[in-house]
Parts: sequence; structure tokens; C-alpha cells
Amino acid sequence: MRVKSFMSTDLILLSPDDTLGEVATLFLDKKIDGAPVVEDGQLVGLLTKTHLIRAMSQEIPLNHTVREFMSRLVKTLPPEQPIDEVDIMYTGRYPVVENGKLVGIITKSDIMVALTEIIEEMSGQLEIVINSAYNPIVAIDRKGIITIWNQAAENLTRLKKKDIIGRFINDIIPESELVDIIESGRCEYGIRLCIGSRSFITNRAPIVKNGEITGAVAVLYDVSELENVSRELEYVKTLNSEMDAIIDSSFDGLYITDGSGMTLRINKAVRRMTGLGEEDLVNKTMSELVETGVLSRSASLLVLERKEAITTTLVTVTGTTLLVSATPVFDEKGDIFRVVTSVRDISELNMLKQKVEQLEGLKKHFEFQMNEMKIRLSEDLIFKNKEMEKVVYQAMKIAEVDSTVLISGESGVGKEVIGEIIQRNSIRSKGPFVKLNCAAIPENLLESELFGYEPGAFTGARREGKPGLFEVATEGTMLLDEIGDVPLHLQVKLLRALQQKEIFRVGGTKPISIDVRIIAITNRDLEEMVRKGEFREDLYYRLNVVPIHVPALRERREDIPLLVRHFLAKFNERYNLKKSISPEAIELMMTYSWPGNIRQLENLIERLVVTTSTEEIDIHQLPVYFMQSDSRGTGNTHQPISVNSIIPLKKAVESLERQLLEKTFSVTSSCYKAARLLEVDASTVSRKATRYNIKYKGN
Repeated sequence: MRVKSFMSTDLILLSPDDTLGEVATLFLDKKIDGAPVVEDGQLVGLLTKTHLIRAMSQEIPLNHTVREFMSRLVKTLPPEQPIDEVDIMYTGRYPVVENGKLVGIITKSDIMVALTEIIEEMSGQLEIVINSAYNPIVAIDRKGIITIWNQAAENLTRLKKKDIIGRFINDIIPESELVDIIESGRCEYGIRLCIGSRSFITNRAPIVKNGEITGAVAVLYDVSELENVSRELEYVKTLNSEMDAIIDSSFDGLYITDGSGMTLRINKAVRRMTGLGEEDLVNKTMSELVETGVLSRSASLLVLERKEAITTTLVTVTGTTLLVSATPVFDEKGDIFRVVTSVRDISELNMLKQKVEQLEGLKKHFEFQMNEMKIRLSEDLIFKNKEMEKVVYQAMKIAEVDSTVLISGESGVGKEVIGEIIQRNSIRSKGPFVKLNCAAIPENLLESELFGYEPGAFTGARREGKPGLFEVATEGTMLLDEIGDVPLHLQVKLLRALQQKEIFRVGGTKPISIDVRIIAITNRDLEEMVRKGEFREDLYYRLNVVPIHVPALRERREDIPLLVRHFLAKFNERYNLKKSISPEAIELMMTYSWPGNIRQLENLIERLVVTTSTEEIDIHQLPVYFMQSDSRGTGNTHQPISVNSIIPLKKAVESLERQLLEKTFSVTSSCYKAARLLEVDASTVSRKATRYNIKYKGN
């Protein structure tokens, strides 16, 4: 566990020029008892509640600055430092610095929480080891109360742990004689024991802590099946084989030394983790292995020195970092004659951690894709255009942060929908979402709507005053539509609200703190307005932190058929109709410029659904301006034919006929429908198309 996992990143910083009175008020408001002092972006000191109390006890005026009383020699920690290596006796808090930058602060309480988690993790591992043991293990405290009853003991006696823990040992296994072990303090090995009709060999030993016997433990070996003359020898052989199998099948490494630190045996897991085998370790003392650099340190030597269990880390000559837990085994005289060390490869744990982090990354990726899919399925946005896909992706990414967003685009393209997507997928989604069309509010009322007003601020004001929309939207999101229509004199106040995160009500003198994310929308060219002096440059750059431009409908024509079908289904359902639109009509719609964008398209579809008398809406039922749009689909009506030079009349007529036919067949492939558009017979269209070699569906 690292410091960064427990440090606080919500930093409250002091300046050397802050007064003691200001700091005291800050400590009370924020309920803290210390904070780092920063000057010119650099950590220069630390001021705590103790400094304040010391100054007050000396009757120093509170207008003195922090610079005079702060601690200048501040010990810092890197965020990657292991939490268990931090000296909690040095100070009550440590600033955390990375690459010269203050990134957090960690207190003694934070460190204690981390250490508690480490202890709980180790306790859990110990319980797993005990329950994984093949043989029954029973432990009691100094009063004879059972404290350990492992899974093997449950299987042997068919007595559940929950029914046994806390009971007196002699009430359950009177033959165990564990109470005698506490009184004598002796270790007994290979003692024959009968429990009911079954025979066991038991090893019994006192549990010693700080030189005082605090309990006893017994490990049982069932020998009830060995009834022949050679049972003793066979039992020893079988037990030895079983122990070898258990040791070698253990996933964790097992390393055993004698009472002088001589390596007696290792299991296969040790070789797998370290690359070191019996030829490198067995029959070598731990002191020798450390001195020659094979191991960086030895838990066994620490156990022999302290006579207690030790858990630590070490690095092998192969560069493997290991977590080792060494436990002493005492003889009858209380001397250590064995040290059993459990070895775990931290790199394997780190690998598992990396896999978990990769899975978390995949989870976030899939959640992001699912949210994108939800947007498509929700019908808030209908699109297949690549540029619109980029807009939605950008909106989803921006939703993850709290930056100000400026959404631009022509009227009717769906800018407000993009703003709603950002709000709905942001961390503020559960907070207020306040929308305001700046162009819809009279200029003289816009200020009071945004900032609110105090009682009696102006004639007609409410007696109790009124909060503004900034206050209403606190801890949420405010969507400001038509931001380009905000008057210049209000732009100054809006800029202050964005920069200082505070506002003043109309007629008020007390600042009000706000916490609002701004999503601004405009269909105007703000850069051009800035050049003309119609919009403040500083406000523009404050709003334009993350720009999103929503393309016009004519820039994503491939979306028109999707939108047409969507609106057609919507209005058919609303008016209980079953209208359809011909492919030719849709093709013609795709050539139109749509100056009103999606809003214009939606209104047109509704009008066609409710006003047409046929089941299928065809080309001739579209408004006349569709027939008058030029070949680029700009929507400009055609101008009278102009003559720039004199050519034979017959040649001019042929040229005009060819252009009309080519244009007509660009919007329909049917000779019959082309004839209706040109208001001539179908035979005439067919004959002239053949004459001018114009291809269409019928030929």
C-alpha cells in the first residue's frame, strides 16, 4: 500500500502573508488542524493548530502573518512510498510532493487507517493458512478457552467452529491436556492421544508473546487406521510423505531453517519464485546468503534475534521481491530449533493487480461504449455521420470532467441536446440542471434572473428577495443558450462569476459562493463579435475552454433518411396514421440545404403527415422551394435565364432541355415522376432522354 492511496488531494493551502486570524477562521470553517504554506507555487512551510495556540498563548496579535510562525523544515513524502515505512511519531501530517509539486497531504489518522488495513489483511491470510492445513489445529488462551478450531478439526469431529469457539477445551476434548501445557510451558511432540474410538499423535506447544505464555496450540495426526505391529514406523514414514507432499504442493514458498539459521529445506514454490534451488540455498546459513548478496535480508535472522514471528520484504539476487513471514518453533527448553518461513512473490501479486486494473480499464471502456449506445437507442440523437459521431464521443469524454463547454452551430442543429447529454453523463447528473435562453429574457431582467436580488433592490421586487439561477444551479449545471445575446455590461459580471466562483445579488454587498458547471450555447460567430467589440474577449476565452461544433444538417446529408423515418414514425404514432414517404421524395430532400436544420425537417414532416391526403408522400407534395433549389442544394431559387451570347435558337433549346432532364433525373429515376415534375407527357420525357443519351431507371 502506497501513500498516494490514503493521502488527501483536496488541498487547503495557506500563503505566508495570511494572518493568524484568517488562518484560525479557515481552520474552524474547514475543521482542520493544519495546512501547508505555499509561495510562488512552492512548498515553503507548514502551519498547524499548535502554532496558532502557541502564538495566542504569547498574546501575539492575530494580524501577524503566517510567515513568522510556520515550520520551515518540513519533511515531505513521495506518493509512491510504502505506507508502512512512514514514521508516524515524527509529525501529525506530511505534505506529499511529486516532481517538486505538492499533490496531497497525509495525516497520522490516515496512516493509522492504512496500517489497520494491513493488519487485517495479514490476519485474513493467517486464517486462510490455518484453515488450509491438512491436520486439525486447536488453540486455546491462557484460561483454556478455545480460540482456533480449523476446518480439519471440523471435518474430524463434525463440530462446527461457530459452536466451539469460546468454550472450555476440557468440555470438548478433555484428553488434549492443553491446559497442562500452559502451566508447564513445555513443548510436547509425538504424544499419543485417544479421542473417543480414534487414535491420534499430537504436537502441543505453548503460545509465547513477549516472553509470557498466552495460550497453547495442538496439531493432531490421525493414526487410528495403523493397527499392525509396524504402525509406529509406517506412521512416521506416512507422516513424512504427507508433510513432504503438503510442503511441495503449497503454492506459497516454504523455507525452513534450524535454530542457528542453517537452511534445512525449501519447497518447489521457492525455486519457481526466485530461480534459486536447493543447490543455492540448502545447507547454507542465512548470514552467508545475505553477506554474499543472494538475499537482501533475512526474516529468519530477525526471528532468531527477536524470538517472535516476523513479516518483511526482501529482494533476491535474481531481482525478485518477496513478502516473507517467518515463525519460530520452540523446543522444550524454550529455545528456537526451527524457523518456518512462508514466501510469497509480490511480483505475482502485482501482476494480478495489473490484470485487475486492465479489467477495470476494459470495464470503463465498455461502460463508455454502452453509454454511447444508449444515446443512439434513446433517440435523443439520430445520426450515422462520422462528424456527428465525433461530436457525441467528444461530449461523452467531456462529461467525465468538469470543464466549461461552448457548443456552437446553426439554429436547429441540436446543440441543446448535446448539452443535455453532457449533463446527464457527468458527475453532476444528480444535481440541478438549469436552462436559460439569454435572448428570451428582457435585458433589464436578465441580471436579476442570473444573479438574483436583495429585498427592495428595485421597484416591484419581492419583499423577501429572490435567489438567482446561479444559486439555484449550485452543485449542478447551468445551460446558457444564446450566450452571444448577453449585453456587454452583464458580460463583466458573468466573467466574475466564472472566474471567482462567486456572485453578488442585485442590490447586495455580500458575495455568494457558487459551484456551477457552465455549458454555453450559441449560433453566432463569437470570434467575429469579439473583433467587432460586441463580445468581451476575456469572457470568450473563459467560455471556450472545450469547444464543440455541431455540424449543420446539410453537412451530414446521410442522416436525412434516418431523421425522416424517425420523425415520420413519431408523427404517425401521435396522429394514429400510417403515412410513408417515397424514396424519390427522400432523395430530393437530401439535395435541399435545410437552413432551419433538424427543426425545419421535423416541422416539415409533421406538416406533410397531417396535410397530405395520400398514404404515400411523394415529390409533388413537397413544398415548391424543393424544386427551386440549385444543383448544390443551397436552397436558392433559380434566377431568370440570362443570355450572354447569341447562339442558334434550336441549339439553345436543346441545351436547356438537356440541363432540365439531367437535373430532374438527379432527384428521381422514374420517367413517369420526371414527367409530372416537368408537366409534360412521359413519352416526351422518354423520347428526349433517349435523344440526349441521358440514363435513368426506365432505359
